[in-house]
Amino acid sequence: MTLTLFGVGCTGETPSANLLPDRDFGVDTIGTPESALERSTAEPLADAPRWLVERAGDATTTFEVSERSYNLSARNVGLAARIRFADGDEIFETFFTPASGLGPDYNSDGCTTCHVNNGRQGAPLDGAYLGVGPVVHVSQAGAGELEAPFALPGYGTRLQTYAVDGEAEATISILWEYVEGQYPDGTTYRLRRPVVSVVGRDGMLPVGAELSLRIPPQVAGPGLLEFVPESDIVAAADPDDLDDDGISGEVQWILDADGTPRVGRHGWKAESFDLIHQSAVALAEDIGISTSIDSAAGDIELGDGDLADLAFYVEALAIPAGRNIDDPTVIAGANLFESIGCAGCHTPRQRTGQTNTPELDDLVIYPFTDLLLHDMGPGLADGRAVFAASGSEWRTAPLWGVGLLDEVNGHLSLLHDGRARSVEEAILWHGGEARRSTDAFMALTAEQRAAIIAFVESR
Repeated sequence: MTLTLFGVGCTGETPSANLLPDRDFGVDTIGTPESALERSTAEPLADAPRWLVERAGDATTTFEVSERSYNLSARNVGLAARIRFADGDEIFETFFTPASGLGPDYNSDGCTTCHVNNGRQGAPLDGAYLGVGPVVHVSQAGAGELEAPFALPGYGTRLQTYAVDGEAEATISILWEYVEGQYPDGTTYRLRRPVVSVVGRDGMLPVGAELSLRIPPQVAGPGLLEFVPESDIVAAADPDDLDDDGISGEVQWILDADGTPRVGRHGWKAESFDLIHQSAVALAEDIGISTSIDSAAGDIELGDGDLADLAFYVEALAIPAGRNIDDPTVIAGANLFESIGCAGCHTPRQRTGQTNTPELDDLVIYPFTDLLLHDMGPGLADGRAVFAASGSEWRTAPLWGVGLLDEVNGHLSLLHDGRARSVEEAILWHGGEARRSTDAFMALTAEQRAAIIAFVESR
């Protein structure tokens, strides 16, 4: 029996060769402008917003522009941190086998299989089966705002598309449905949304099953967001829209093991409050590797020290620099980005607090996210609630590094399910709280729209 869903997801392709970085202990200089250090600390260029800077990750920033743009260690960390970074990198690059804990059901055999070059797999052609990369989150309805999604009987909370022995838990295929549209100036566009079909190993999926297809986000970026103080995120929330700007960002609250409320910040719906838990869930659900945090797959197969090193690897990745900040088109696009309200959710500037790595303390960073949940309207709704996030609510996706996705992975798959093939398509899918900004974008001239896109692609 086949269950067909509309309006969710995109998929990956068959596993491709992973271009793994060499161990990195140095400072990248190739391709770095001679004036990079001076420009990054100078006053903003005339007429440019103060947040239009090169050093998006403060002193951690890398100026590398290549398939390695997401792979380098934070440029400012010392030897001890770089050695630990290398230890975490070794785990990140491990390809697991049944002997080392893979399976019995799984979606990939290692982190880099989905996060190719620390980026992401691409979307499939029409009619293709879901390969490595995107995954299907699954649950049954009924969980409350402070409860994790309820496991779907017989399937858990993730559908696995591979098995060590026998038939895979699920076979998932994708078709694309296209939506035609037109700007007020007569320019036409064509969007797409996926039609996802699932055949379960045990037959028909339970009635009322909630499914959501997700693509893996880039790995360089979440690390420094780990250190934005909870108080800053809470202070930015406006759940009742008291300032009447149409934006009502909400905090994603999650209870930790002892019942303490924590601010969710990682994942498409901010479903993890730190990278250790985020990593543990991915290891268990997608690879079948058990840890002390998530031992659902069986006996513990990755120790606490290795799990902490894996999380540190993500925390200590360098942030790619912003580019072309003196380009008049990029400057114009940055100003338009702010004037039509995009910066209301894609908050340009954050600051890290105190960490266990002094080099990452008190950094001024430019991720372009408020780390809050926002209702993005029915067009992007997946119908699956996660803690306090409804089916139509998503955490504001950071923009830093987005302009290098094509350089790193050879494609540009955006939004939670990869349906957007360009920055323009991603903007046009924004609804709900972002409707005002999307309407304002559509009302701009073609030249102005191109400027906003150029700005986002410069991040």
